[in-house]
Amino acid sequence: MGKADTTPGMQYGAAALTLLAVLVTGWFFVSGGYAKWRDERSVADACDGTVSVGQARALLDTDDVSGDTSHSDAGGKSPDGSSPPVICWLDGPGGYKQRAVVRTEWRSKAWGPHTVSGREAQTCTAALPVPIGGGWTGMVNLKGEGAAATVVLKCRNTTGPRAGDSLSLFVNSWGSRPYKEAAQRVRLARFATQTAQAAAREYGCDARSGGRIGPVIPLDYGRETYPDAPALAGVSGTCEGVTPGWLIRRAHGTAVGDAPVEDCLLIDDQGRPLFRLSAYYGTFADEQRFKTQTTRDLPKADPLLTDFLFRAEATCPGSPRHAVFAIDYRAYDDDPKPQHRYARAALRQFAERSTAHHGCTDVKLFQEAARS
Repeated sequence: MGKADTTPGMQYGAAALTLLAVLVTGWFFVSGGYAKWRDERSVADACDGTVSVGQARALLDTDDVSGDTSHSDAGGKSPDGSSPPVICWLDGPGGYKQRAVVRTEWRSKAWGPHTVSGREAQTCTAALPVPIGGGWTGMVNLKGEGAAATVVLKCRNTTGPRAGDSLSLFVNSWGSRPYKEAAQRVRLARFATQTAQAAAREYGCDARSGGRIGPVIPLDYGRETYPDAPALAGVSGTCEGVTPGWLIRRAHGTAVGDAPVEDCLLIDDQGRPLFRLSAYYGTFADEQRFKTQTTRDLPKADPLLTDFLFRAEATCPGSPRHAVFAIDYRAYDDDPKPQHRYARAALRQFAERSTAHHGCTDVKLFQEAARS
């Protein structure tokens, strides 16, 4: 009485259970179950737990996704010690050939929004950013076979280190489904907006979110001519309100939304883009304004516009309280001199239309041109 039952049958049963547990554990490792579980955890933990495993799989078109995260001190740490800037890599079986890179940063500690947003150098053949839509402040840029999405969330905090700040999230993705497919562009936009929303919660940014993402329709780009571009007179979108001029009869622009960068190409009667109008808001305006005021000798590949005809600024809500506008010119052999008077008028019209949509006021044009 009181002694444990150590009969041979019970001993055999215990040994069998132990062997079964070992076999199951071994099978779990050999079959790849552990690796899959480990990869799922790495994705779930990516960028401080703000990434959805399901959305990452849908974006990269595979169930086999792994994640890796790195925190950076670039730009200095936030006053409250919170994590951004943070970068995470989501990889499919193709590794760097099937990848999405997610970056977050505070506007107050920005470390290169133009570069990490995938915005190309300001040329008349580069892609034009398309608004994400759905009530979100953001945009999608096509980049060859890949694409980049940017989402900016303004913090409504009235106290603490996030008061007056905003959180920017950038996603660069390639090697999965082609972004020529409309459904893939929507996957990217939804992944970016939902990750940004989770990041805002994680880092204490009280931000208003948008709604469901609809179609993200890119414009044709990379062409030397656009003979089928719509007439400038009466056009809608980012080119609306700019009047035709000598030779300038057509336009190529995007829909109007809450994109932090807006562009409009002004096209001559031969279909050639002569002018590019650009508007910058929030963290993009901060960087553009700083660089254009301090140097115009940046490398040609730099995505900031440093070779322009005229620029303008406007006063906007928030801090810093600036939006930046610029007009660039592409010269051709038969028309080497830009139309300065028309360029100034077009820039003012473009800036005034854009500021009215974004709630900004007091457009001021600068007299000097950047080109000699």
